[in-house]
Amino acid sequence: MSKTNIPCDTVRDLFPSYIDKLTSDTTNQLIQEHISDCAECSDILSSMRAPEADSLEAVQKETKEIDFLKKNKRRNLKIIIGSVAGAIALVIVILLLKAFVIGEANYSGMVATRVEVSGSDVTLTAVPIDSIHAVSNLTFEEEDGVVTVRARAVLMSFLHRGDLRREFTASQSIRRIMLGGQIIWDDGAPVSFFTSQVYQTRHDYMGSISDNLRTAEALNMSRYIGSFTSELKTAQEPYVWKIILEKEVPQNERIVREDDMERFAYVLLGVIGNLQEVEYAYTIDGESLTKSITAQNATEFFGRNIKDCGRSPRILGDLFNKTGLDTYAMGLAAEYYIYESRNVMLNLVNFTEYEIQSITYSIYSDGNLISGGGICHADNSPISRNGETIILFERGDFGNGDNITIELGIEMPDGKSYTVNEKIRVPAQSGAKTTMKLCGNVKDGFRIEQ
Repeated sequence: MSKTNIPCDTVRDLFPSYIDKLTSDTTNQLIQEHISDCAECSDILSSMRAPEADSLEAVQKETKEIDFLKKNKRRNLKIIIGSVAGAIALVIVILLLKAFVIGEANYSGMVATRVEVSGSDVTLTAVPIDSIHAVSNLTFEEEDGVVTVRARAVLMSFLHRGDLRREFTASQSIRRIMLGGQIIWDDGAPVSFFTSQVYQTRHDYMGSISDNLRTAEALNMSRYIGSFTSELKTAQEPYVWKIILEKEVPQNERIVREDDMERFAYVLLGVIGNLQEVEYAYTIDGESLTKSITAQNATEFFGRNIKDCGRSPRILGDLFNKTGLDTYAMGLAAEYYIYESRNVMLNLVNFTEYEIQSITYSIYSDGNLISGGGICHADNSPISRNGETIILFERGDFGNGDNITIELGIEMPDGKSYTVNEKIRVPAQSGAKTTMKLCGNVKDGFRIEQ
């Protein structure tokens, strides 16, 4: 106990107020005198003050930890943002490299070609059929006289601007050239895309309906004769594929439709090995009709054994040329439209009952005549019934208009000319393609239909 007269219990009761500085100066002096003489009370006061110091130290420590975490969070955030930005930049670089440098390795299906062959030397020019790609590389492989070409394309830029011409020398004479799985040259002559497509569906036995329909699909038959079902007669010769048209044939289309039936039958008989007869079943004005074309009929039309078409794409191409089912008429061969994506294309289908020698056109923009011309087959053969004619217009001739107006005229094989009644409007944008039907007759006049 202290020498002061204040009991220890009383002093200790005052300690909380003393620590919180709520006691008077007189009381403070008494407490200080007491604890200077009383070691026990002094220890108690020290122990009561210790938590305050510990708390302050803990607060300071916690504050430092929070500051550290904030700084660390800001640093981690910068690292994350930097990493994401770097990843995005890397992806952009990769995409740009892919688009403009690496490109598409298997672009052959979208390339038109010009091929020159002399012995074992090949000169090939590849042209993309759209306006945004450029051919960046051509590679050649050779095996047993067959040269396989692969085309790589990138987006057009200052690095690659479009066409690409390459030369290749084989180790032996060349008998066939392939591009992207298609035959583009065979036995001394170019082969059209359409001919190659059909030739590669050839098969020896007509008993497989799925194989037969692959050939029909490659020929685009349903577009011309309409949808159909099939029956196969294989129990005994002659082996017959019966094609049953699902929709009635309009009387005014009878000549064209029956002509198409014959042309397609010739090809089917040529590429399906043991097919001996194609029979069509159809109705006109409610009357059920049939039309049969035999392999002998096809041979007589072709002037050589019709089955030779299954042995050579070049011979099949000769048949297409004779029937009018060539790539130009079908509108399927990219090589005939090398520059179509840079110009404006009008695809005109002859739905009249006549063959047409040539078509003339006059182009108007804002009511002003700006260009004119005519088109016919290179060999001066007429445009067949149901055949297609492609007219390409130079985009640079049209000024800044969004549309052009075209006035058409037709000339018959006998030299007589006729004007199509109405003018037609087509988009003037580069790469625009418009397909229209030329209909009508000499008596009622000719017209254009969509």
